[in-house]
Amino acid sequence: MIKTFEEKCRLLNYELYLLHTISKAIKETFNERKILNITLTALTANGALGLSRAAIFYYDKEKKIIYGKQGIGPFDEKEAAEIWGELGRNNLSLEEYLKHNLEQELATQKFPRLIREIVINLDKLPEDDCFRRVIVERKIFHLTVIKNSINLPEEIKELLASSELVIMPLFSSRDILGIIMADNAFHYNPIEESTILLISLLSIQTGIALENAITHNLLAQQFEELRELHETMKQLQEELVKKEKLSTIGKMASYFIHEIKNPIVTIGGFAKRIAKENDLAIIHRDADIVFKEMRKLEQILNKLSTFTLLAPLKIERINLLDIINEIVEFFELEFARKHINIQIDIPEDISLKAERVQIFEVLFNLISNSVESMNTGTIKISAGIENTFLKITVEDTGKGIPPENLPHITEPFFSTKTGGFGLGLFIVSNIIENYGGKLEITSVEQKGTTVNVYLPV
Repeated sequence: MIKTFEEKCRLLNYELYLLHTISKAIKETFNERKILNITLTALTANGALGLSRAAIFYYDKEKKIIYGKQGIGPFDEKEAAEIWGELGRNNLSLEEYLKHNLEQELATQKFPRLIREIVINLDKLPEDDCFRRVIVERKIFHLTVIKNSINLPEEIKELLASSELVIMPLFSSRDILGIIMADNAFHYNPIEESTILLISLLSIQTGIALENAITHNLLAQQFEELRELHETMKQLQEELVKKEKLSTIGKMASYFIHEIKNPIVTIGGFAKRIAKENDLAIIHRDADIVFKEMRKLEQILNKLSTFTLLAPLKIERINLLDIINEIVEFFELEFARKHINIQIDIPEDISLKAERVQIFEVLFNLISNSVESMNTGTIKISAGIENTFLKITVEDTGKGIPPENLPHITEPFFSTKTGGFGLGLFIVSNIIENYGGKLEITSVEQKGTTVNVYLPV
Protein backbone atom coordinates (compact mmCIF):
# COMPACT_ATOMS: atom_id res chain seq x y z
CA MET A 1 0.00 0.00 0.00
CA ILE A 2 2.87 2.35 0.88
CA LYS A 3 4.56 1.54 -2.43
CA THR A 4 1.37 2.24 -4.37
CA PHE A 5 0.94 5.56 -2.58
CA GLU A 6 4.56 6.52 -3.34
CA GLU A 7 4.11 5.64 -7.00
CA LYS A 8 0.96 7.77 -7.17
CA CYS A 9 2.80 10.69 -5.60
CA ARG A 10 5.68 10.35 -8.05
CA LEU A 11 3.25 10.14 -10.97
CA LEU A 12 1.31 13.17 -9.73
CA ASN A 13 4.51 15.17 -9.31
CA TYR A 14 5.62 14.18 -12.82
CA GLU A 15 2.27 15.18 -14.30
CA LEU A 16 2.39 18.55 -12.51
CA TYR A 17 5.93 19.07 -13.80
CA LEU A 18 4.75 18.29 -17.34
CA LEU A 19 1.82 20.73 -17.16
CA HIS A 20 3.97 23.46 -15.62
CA THR A 21 6.76 23.09 -18.20
CA ILE A 22 4.41 22.91 -21.19
CA SER A 23 2.20 25.78 -19.95
CA LYS A 24 5.27 27.96 -19.35
CA ALA A 25 6.55 27.31 -22.89
CA ILE A 26 3.13 28.06 -24.41
CA LYS A 27 2.66 31.29 -22.43
CA GLU A 28 6.05 32.68 -23.47
CA THR A 29 4.95 33.32 -27.07
CA PHE A 30 2.19 35.01 -29.04
CA ASN A 31 3.32 33.23 -32.20
CA GLU A 32 0.43 30.99 -33.29
CA ARG A 33 2.67 28.56 -35.17
CA LYS A 34 5.01 28.16 -32.17
CA ILE A 35 2.06 27.43 -29.85
CA LEU A 36 0.87 24.68 -32.21
CA ASN A 37 4.37 23.20 -32.47
CA ILE A 38 4.90 23.26 -28.67
CA THR A 39 1.53 21.55 -28.12
CA LEU A 40 2.20 18.86 -30.71
CA THR A 41 5.73 18.30 -29.35
CA ALA A 42 4.35 17.96 -25.82
CA LEU A 43 1.86 15.34 -27.02
CA THR A 44 4.51 13.23 -28.75
CA ALA A 45 7.83 13.83 -26.96
CA ASN A 46 9.13 10.76 -25.14
CA GLY A 47 9.76 12.79 -21.99
CA ALA A 48 6.23 14.22 -22.09
CA LEU A 49 3.00 12.42 -23.06
CA GLY A 50 4.83 10.08 -25.44
CA LEU A 51 2.12 9.56 -28.06
CA SER A 52 3.16 8.55 -31.57
CA ARG A 53 1.48 11.21 -33.66
CA ALA A 54 -0.66 14.25 -33.08
CA ALA A 55 -2.56 16.76 -35.21
CA ILE A 56 -4.53 19.96 -34.69
CA PHE A 57 -7.49 20.87 -36.87
CA TYR A 58 -9.20 24.27 -36.97
CA TYR A 59 -12.94 24.74 -37.35
CA ASP A 60 -14.24 27.55 -39.57
CA LYS A 61 -17.69 28.31 -38.17
CA GLU A 62 -18.85 30.44 -41.10
CA LYS A 63 -17.80 28.02 -43.83
CA LYS A 64 -18.57 24.98 -41.64
CA ILE A 65 -15.33 23.25 -42.53
CA ILE A 66 -12.71 21.42 -40.46
CA TYR A 67 -9.22 21.83 -41.89
CA GLY A 68 -5.81 20.51 -40.90
CA LYS A 69 -3.59 23.16 -39.38
CA GLN A 70 -0.53 21.16 -38.30
CA GLY A 71 0.58 17.60 -37.54
CA ILE A 72 3.62 15.87 -36.11
CA GLY A 73 4.90 12.33 -36.23
CA PRO A 74 5.80 9.52 -38.67
CA PHE A 75 3.66 8.37 -41.59
CA ASP A 76 4.62 4.69 -41.35
CA GLU A 77 6.78 2.28 -39.33
CA LYS A 78 9.90 2.92 -41.39
CA GLU A 79 9.70 6.68 -40.85
CA ALA A 80 8.87 6.05 -37.16
CA ALA A 81 12.10 4.09 -36.70
CA GLU A 82 14.11 6.87 -38.38
CA ILE A 83 12.51 9.73 -36.39
CA TRP A 84 12.66 7.99 -33.01
CA GLY A 85 16.21 6.82 -33.64
CA GLU A 86 17.28 10.40 -34.39
CA LEU A 87 15.50 11.74 -31.30
CA GLY A 88 17.12 9.04 -29.16
CA ARG A 89 20.58 10.07 -30.37
CA ASN A 90 19.88 13.78 -29.63
CA ASN A 91 19.03 12.97 -25.99
CA LEU A 92 17.17 16.28 -25.46
CA SER A 93 15.44 17.31 -22.24
CA LEU A 94 11.72 18.20 -22.30
CA GLU A 95 12.52 21.93 -22.18
CA GLU A 96 14.92 21.48 -25.11
CA TYR A 97 12.32 19.48 -27.05
CA LEU A 98 9.77 22.26 -26.59
CA LYS A 99 12.23 24.93 -27.75
CA HIS A 100 13.48 22.81 -30.66
CA ASN A 101 12.71 24.40 -34.06
CA LEU A 102 10.56 21.88 -35.93
CA GLU A 103 9.88 24.03 -38.99
CA GLN A 104 12.09 22.05 -41.36
CA GLU A 105 10.81 18.63 -40.24
CA LEU A 106 7.16 19.69 -40.32
CA ALA A 107 7.59 21.20 -43.78
CA THR A 108 9.12 18.05 -45.31
CA GLN A 109 7.66 15.04 -43.43
CA LYS A 110 4.72 13.26 -45.04
CA PHE A 111 2.28 13.01 -42.11
CA PRO A 112 2.28 16.76 -41.26
CA ARG A 113 1.92 17.59 -44.98
CA LEU A 114 -1.07 15.27 -45.39
CA ILE A 115 -2.71 16.74 -42.28
CA ARG A 116 -2.38 20.26 -43.74
CA GLU A 117 -4.09 19.09 -46.94
CA ILE A 118 -7.23 17.86 -45.16
CA VAL A 119 -10.45 19.86 -45.56
CA ILE A 120 -13.68 18.32 -44.22
CA ASN A 121 -17.16 19.70 -44.84
CA LEU A 122 -19.04 19.38 -41.54
CA ASP A 123 -22.49 19.28 -43.18
CA LYS A 124 -21.45 16.26 -45.28
CA LEU A 125 -20.49 14.16 -42.26
CA PRO A 126 -23.07 11.71 -40.87
CA GLU A 127 -24.68 12.45 -37.52
CA ASP A 128 -22.66 9.74 -35.70
CA ASP A 129 -19.28 10.81 -37.14
CA CYS A 130 -16.85 11.32 -34.26
CA PHE A 131 -15.28 14.49 -35.77
CA ARG A 132 -18.74 15.96 -36.18
CA ARG A 133 -19.72 15.05 -32.62
CA VAL A 134 -16.54 16.62 -31.21
CA ILE A 135 -17.51 19.92 -32.86
CA VAL A 136 -21.27 19.76 -32.23
CA GLU A 137 -21.44 17.94 -28.91
CA ARG A 138 -17.98 18.94 -27.58
CA LYS A 139 -17.29 15.28 -26.69
CA ILE A 140 -13.97 13.46 -26.11
CA PHE A 141 -13.48 10.12 -27.90
CA HIS A 142 -11.01 7.37 -27.02
CA LEU A 143 -11.15 4.88 -29.89
CA THR A 144 -9.54 1.60 -30.81
CA VAL A 145 -8.87 2.00 -34.51
CA ILE A 146 -10.22 -0.63 -36.85
CA LYS A 147 -10.50 1.38 -40.06
CA ASN A 148 -13.79 0.07 -41.34
CA SER A 149 -15.60 -0.09 -38.00
CA ILE A 150 -15.25 3.46 -36.65
CA ASN A 151 -17.17 6.57 -37.57
CA LEU A 152 -14.50 8.98 -38.81
CA PRO A 153 -14.09 11.00 -42.01
CA GLU A 154 -12.44 9.03 -44.83
CA GLU A 155 -9.59 11.55 -44.98
CA ILE A 156 -8.71 10.67 -41.36
CA LYS A 157 -9.14 6.89 -41.76
CA GLU A 158 -6.60 6.84 -44.56
CA LEU A 159 -3.91 8.10 -42.15
CA LEU A 160 -4.62 5.71 -39.30
CA ALA A 161 -2.88 2.48 -38.34
CA SER A 162 -4.33 -0.25 -36.10
CA SER A 163 -3.91 1.72 -32.90
CA GLU A 164 -5.65 3.72 -30.22
CA LEU A 165 -6.86 7.21 -31.04
CA VAL A 166 -7.95 10.18 -28.91
CA ILE A 167 -9.89 13.11 -30.39
CA MET A 168 -11.16 16.01 -28.33
CA PRO A 169 -12.35 19.62 -28.76
CA LEU A 170 -9.95 22.57 -28.70
CA PHE A 171 -11.68 25.45 -26.91
CA SER A 172 -11.17 29.17 -26.62
CA SER A 173 -12.85 31.05 -23.76
CA ARG A 174 -15.80 31.84 -26.03
CA ASP A 175 -16.14 29.08 -28.60
CA ILE A 176 -14.67 25.92 -30.11
CA LEU A 177 -11.51 26.46 -32.15
CA GLY A 178 -11.10 22.97 -33.55
CA ILE A 179 -9.96 19.42 -32.73
CA ILE A 180 -6.87 17.79 -31.19
CA MET A 181 -6.12 14.27 -32.41
CA ALA A 182 -3.41 11.90 -31.13
CA ASP A 183 -2.67 8.18 -31.53
CA ASN A 184 -0.21 5.49 -30.39
CA ALA A 185 0.59 4.15 -33.86
CA PHE A 186 3.75 2.05 -34.31
CA HIS A 187 4.70 1.72 -30.61
CA TYR A 188 1.20 0.74 -29.42
CA ASN A 189 1.71 1.73 -25.77
CA PRO A 190 -1.78 1.90 -24.24
CA ILE A 191 -3.31 5.36 -23.86
CA GLU A 192 -4.20 5.56 -20.17
CA GLU A 193 -7.09 7.59 -18.72
CA SER A 194 -4.52 9.75 -16.90
CA THR A 195 -2.94 10.57 -20.30
CA ILE A 196 -6.33 11.56 -21.71
CA LEU A 197 -6.86 13.84 -18.70
CA LEU A 198 -3.47 15.47 -19.33
CA ILE A 199 -4.32 15.92 -23.03
CA SER A 200 -7.60 17.63 -22.06
CA LEU A 201 -5.75 19.96 -19.64
CA LEU A 202 -3.17 20.69 -22.33
CA SER A 203 -6.03 21.36 -24.77
CA ILE A 204 -7.41 24.04 -22.42
CA GLN A 205 -3.98 25.72 -22.14
CA THR A 206 -3.48 25.58 -25.90
CA GLY A 207 -6.96 26.98 -26.60
CA ILE A 208 -6.41 29.96 -24.30
CA ALA A 209 -2.93 30.58 -25.72
CA LEU A 210 -4.19 30.42 -29.32
CA GLU A 211 -7.04 32.79 -28.51
CA ASN A 212 -4.58 35.23 -26.94
CA ALA A 213 -2.22 34.87 -29.90
CA ILE A 214 -4.99 35.42 -32.45
CA THR A 215 -6.24 38.46 -30.50
CA HIS A 216 -2.68 39.79 -30.11
CA ASN A 217 -1.94 39.33 -33.82
CA LEU A 218 -5.25 40.94 -34.76
CA LEU A 219 -4.48 43.92 -32.52
CA ALA A 220 -0.96 44.12 -33.95
CA GLN A 221 -2.41 44.07 -37.46
CA GLN A 222 -4.98 46.73 -36.56
CA PHE A 223 -2.25 48.81 -34.91
CA GLU A 224 -0.15 48.55 -38.06
CA GLU A 225 -3.17 49.53 -40.18
CA LEU A 226 -3.76 52.50 -37.87
CA ARG A 227 -0.09 53.44 -38.13
CA GLU A 228 -0.27 53.27 -41.92
CA LEU A 229 -3.52 55.26 -41.85
CA HIS A 230 -1.85 57.84 -39.61
CA GLU A 231 1.08 58.08 -42.04
CA THR A 232 -1.35 58.45 -44.95
CA MET A 233 -3.31 61.12 -43.05
CA LYS A 234 -0.06 62.88 -42.21
CA GLN A 235 0.98 62.88 -45.87
CA LEU A 236 -2.46 64.10 -46.92
CA GLN A 237 -2.32 66.83 -44.29
CA GLU A 238 1.10 67.90 -45.53
CA GLU A 239 -0.24 67.95 -49.09
CA LEU A 240 -3.26 69.99 -48.01
CA VAL A 241 -1.05 72.42 -46.10
CA LYS A 242 1.20 72.71 -49.13
CA LYS A 243 -1.78 73.30 -51.42
CA GLU A 244 -3.27 75.75 -48.94
CA LYS A 245 0.01 77.63 -48.80
CA LEU A 246 0.24 77.66 -52.59
CA SER A 247 -3.37 78.80 -52.77
CA THR A 248 -2.68 81.57 -50.25
CA ILE A 249 0.45 82.63 -52.13
CA GLY A 250 -1.56 82.67 -55.37
CA LYS A 251 -4.26 84.82 -53.78
CA MET A 252 -1.65 87.14 -52.32
CA ALA A 253 0.08 87.46 -55.66
CA SER A 254 -3.19 88.29 -57.44
CA TYR A 255 -4.18 90.69 -54.68
CA PHE A 256 -0.91 92.58 -54.60
CA ILE A 257 -0.65 92.72 -58.41
CA HIS A 258 -4.11 94.28 -58.47
CA GLU A 259 -3.31 96.69 -55.61
CA ILE A 260 0.04 97.71 -57.09
CA LYS A 261 -1.39 98.14 -60.59
CA ASN A 262 -3.79 100.94 -59.61
CA PRO A 263 -1.18 103.34 -58.12
CA ILE A 264 1.26 102.60 -60.97
CA VAL A 265 -1.37 103.41 -63.62
CA THR A 266 -2.28 106.62 -61.73
CA ILE A 267 1.37 107.62 -61.32
CA GLY A 268 2.06 106.90 -65.00
CA GLY A 269 -0.93 108.98 -66.16
CA PHE A 270 -0.13 112.01 -64.01
CA ALA A 271 3.59 111.80 -64.83
CA LYS A 272 2.75 112.14 -68.54
CA ARG A 273 0.50 115.12 -67.78
CA ILE A 274 3.23 116.81 -65.73
CA ALA A 275 5.71 116.32 -68.59
CA LYS A 276 3.36 118.21 -70.97
CA GLU A 277 2.05 120.83 -68.50
CA ASN A 278 3.44 124.36 -68.21
CA ASP A 279 1.11 125.67 -65.51
CA LEU A 280 3.09 125.46 -62.24
CA ALA A 281 -0.07 125.27 -60.07
CA ILE A 282 -1.37 122.27 -62.06
CA ILE A 283 2.09 120.64 -61.92
CA HIS A 284 2.12 121.03 -58.09
CA ARG A 285 -1.39 119.58 -57.84
CA ASP A 286 -0.53 116.59 -60.05
CA ALA A 287 2.83 116.09 -58.29
CA ASP A 288 0.98 115.95 -54.95
CA ILE A 289 -1.32 113.24 -56.39
CA VAL A 290 1.74 111.31 -57.63
CA PHE A 291 3.32 111.64 -54.16
CA LYS A 292 0.18 110.27 -52.47
CA GLU A 293 0.02 107.36 -54.87
CA MET A 294 3.71 106.68 -54.21
CA ARG A 295 2.99 106.58 -50.46
CA LYS A 296 0.12 104.18 -51.12
CA LEU A 297 2.44 101.99 -53.21
CA GLU A 298 5.07 102.12 -50.44
CA GLN A 299 2.44 101.02 -47.92
CA ILE A 300 1.47 98.05 -50.12
CA LEU A 301 5.11 97.01 -50.56
CA ASN A 302 5.73 97.33 -46.81
CA LYS A 303 2.81 94.99 -46.19
CA LEU A 304 4.18 92.55 -48.74
CA SER A 305 7.60 92.60 -47.07
CA THR A 306 6.07 91.54 -43.73
CA PHE A 307 5.67 88.00 -45.13
CA THR A 308 9.42 87.60 -44.72
CA LEU A 309 8.73 87.87 -40.97
CA LEU A 310 6.99 84.48 -40.80
CA ALA A 311 10.22 82.61 -40.05
CA PRO A 312 12.59 83.50 -37.18
CA LEU A 313 15.64 85.48 -38.26
CA LYS A 314 17.99 86.79 -35.54
CA ILE A 315 17.06 85.45 -32.12
CA GLU A 316 18.20 87.59 -29.19
CA ARG A 317 17.18 88.57 -25.65
CA ILE A 318 14.89 91.59 -25.99
CA ASN A 319 13.25 93.85 -23.40
CA LEU A 320 9.47 93.93 -23.82
CA LEU A 321 8.93 97.38 -22.27
CA ASP A 322 11.43 98.98 -24.69
CA ILE A 323 9.42 97.70 -27.69
CA ILE A 324 6.08 98.83 -26.18
CA ASN A 325 7.46 102.32 -25.46
CA GLU A 326 8.74 102.60 -29.04
CA ILE A 327 5.32 101.69 -30.46
CA VAL A 328 3.46 104.00 -28.05
CA GLU A 329 5.74 106.86 -29.09
CA PHE A 330 4.89 106.14 -32.74
CA PHE A 331 1.15 106.49 -32.01
CA GLU A 332 1.52 109.49 -29.69
CA LEU A 333 -0.10 111.98 -32.05
CA GLU A 334 -2.96 109.56 -32.81
CA PHE A 335 -3.58 109.03 -29.07
CA ALA A 336 -3.75 112.78 -28.57
CA ARG A 337 -6.02 113.33 -31.59
CA LYS A 338 -8.52 110.68 -30.48
CA HIS A 339 -8.20 111.39 -26.75
CA ILE A 340 -7.08 107.82 -26.10
CA ASN A 341 -5.73 107.10 -22.63
CA ILE A 342 -2.85 104.60 -22.70
CA GLN A 343 -2.08 102.50 -19.61
CA ILE A 344 1.06 100.34 -19.45
CA ASP A 345 1.63 97.74 -16.73
CA ILE A 346 4.81 95.89 -17.70
CA PRO A 347 7.70 95.22 -15.29
CA GLU A 348 10.99 96.67 -16.51
CA ASP A 349 12.84 93.37 -16.22
CA ILE A 350 10.51 91.27 -18.41
CA SER A 351 12.32 90.00 -21.48
CA LEU A 352 12.12 87.15 -23.98
CA LYS A 353 14.29 85.43 -26.56
CA ALA A 354 12.91 86.23 -30.01
CA GLU A 355 13.49 88.10 -33.27
CA ARG A 356 12.97 91.77 -32.37
CA VAL A 357 11.40 92.80 -35.69
CA GLN A 358 8.83 90.02 -35.45
CA ILE A 359 7.75 90.88 -31.88
CA PHE A 360 7.58 94.55 -32.89
CA GLU A 361 5.32 93.59 -35.83
CA VAL A 362 3.02 91.55 -33.56
CA LEU A 363 2.57 94.29 -30.95
CA PHE A 364 2.42 97.08 -33.52
CA ASN A 365 -0.46 95.32 -35.32
CA LEU A 366 -2.40 94.71 -32.10
CA ILE A 367 -2.04 98.30 -30.84
CA SER A 368 -2.79 99.67 -34.32
CA ASN A 369 -6.01 97.63 -34.45
CA SER A 370 -7.05 99.00 -31.07
CA VAL A 371 -6.38 102.58 -32.16
CA GLU A 372 -8.37 102.12 -35.39
CA SER A 373 -11.36 100.69 -33.48
CA MET A 374 -11.62 103.72 -31.15
CA ASN A 375 -12.74 107.33 -31.26
CA THR A 376 -11.89 107.77 -27.60
CA GLY A 377 -11.33 105.52 -24.59
CA THR A 378 -8.55 103.49 -23.01
CA ILE A 379 -5.93 100.99 -24.17
CA LYS A 380 -4.34 98.86 -21.47
CA ILE A 381 -1.12 96.96 -22.18
CA SER A 382 0.10 94.52 -19.54
CA ALA A 383 2.45 91.55 -19.29
CA GLY A 384 3.48 88.88 -16.82
CA ILE A 385 4.80 85.34 -16.52
CA GLU A 386 2.14 82.60 -16.51
CA ASN A 387 3.55 79.10 -16.03
CA THR A 388 6.22 78.75 -18.74
CA PHE A 389 4.77 81.48 -20.95
CA LEU A 390 5.05 85.24 -21.18
CA LYS A 391 1.49 86.56 -21.37
CA ILE A 392 1.06 89.93 -23.12
CA THR A 393 -2.42 91.52 -23.02
CA VAL A 394 -3.67 94.39 -25.19
CA GLU A 395 -7.13 95.50 -24.06
CA ASP A 396 -9.19 98.33 -25.52
CA THR A 397 -12.61 99.96 -25.05
CA GLY A 398 -13.25 100.25 -28.78
CA LYS A 399 -16.23 99.19 -30.87
CA GLY A 400 -15.42 95.46 -30.63
CA ILE A 401 -15.70 92.71 -33.22
CA PRO A 402 -19.04 91.23 -34.36
CA PRO A 403 -19.32 87.59 -33.16
CA GLU A 404 -19.80 86.31 -36.72
CA ASN A 405 -16.44 87.85 -37.73
CA LEU A 406 -14.43 86.60 -34.73
CA PRO A 407 -13.66 83.08 -36.14
CA HIS A 408 -12.30 84.60 -39.37
CA ILE A 409 -10.13 87.50 -38.21
CA THR A 410 -6.82 85.59 -38.51
CA GLU A 411 -7.61 84.37 -42.03
CA PRO A 412 -5.65 86.01 -44.87
CA PHE A 413 -7.47 88.84 -46.71
CA PHE A 414 -10.32 88.98 -44.19
CA SER A 415 -10.92 92.62 -43.35
CA THR A 416 -13.85 94.85 -42.39
CA LYS A 417 -11.79 98.03 -42.73
CA THR A 418 -12.12 100.28 -45.74
CA GLY A 419 -8.92 99.83 -47.72
CA GLY A 420 -7.70 97.16 -45.29
CA PHE A 421 -5.48 94.35 -46.54
CA GLY A 422 -6.75 91.69 -44.11
CA LEU A 423 -3.20 90.49 -43.45
CA GLY A 424 -2.29 91.98 -40.07
CA LEU A 425 -3.71 89.35 -37.73
CA PHE A 426 -2.85 86.60 -40.22
CA ILE A 427 0.80 87.61 -39.95
CA VAL A 428 0.53 88.03 -36.16
CA SER A 429 -0.96 84.56 -35.62
CA ASN A 430 1.66 82.93 -37.88
CA ILE A 431 4.56 84.59 -36.05
CA ILE A 432 3.18 83.54 -32.66
CA GLU A 433 2.59 79.94 -33.83
CA ASN A 434 6.15 79.76 -35.19
CA TYR A 435 7.39 80.46 -31.66
CA GLY A 436 5.20 77.71 -30.18
CA GLY A 437 2.85 80.27 -28.67
CA LYS A 438 -0.83 80.99 -29.03
CA LEU A 439 -3.16 83.91 -29.69
CA GLU A 440 -6.46 84.41 -27.85
CA ILE A 441 -8.96 87.09 -28.88
CA THR A 442 -12.20 87.90 -27.08
CA SER A 443 -14.49 90.77 -27.99
CA VAL A 444 -17.85 92.30 -27.10
CA GLU A 445 -19.44 94.74 -29.54
CA GLN A 446 -19.49 98.36 -28.32
CA LYS A 447 -17.46 97.39 -25.23
CA GLY A 448 -14.07 96.45 -26.57
CA THR A 449 -11.57 93.73 -27.43
CA THR A 450 -8.98 91.83 -25.38
CA VAL A 451 -6.05 90.11 -27.08
CA ASN A 452 -3.80 87.72 -25.14
CA VAL A 453 -0.47 86.65 -26.63
CA TYR A 454 1.33 83.68 -25.06
CA LEU A 455 5.00 83.23 -25.93
CA PRO A 456 7.47 80.73 -24.44
CA VAL A 457 9.73 82.51 -21.97
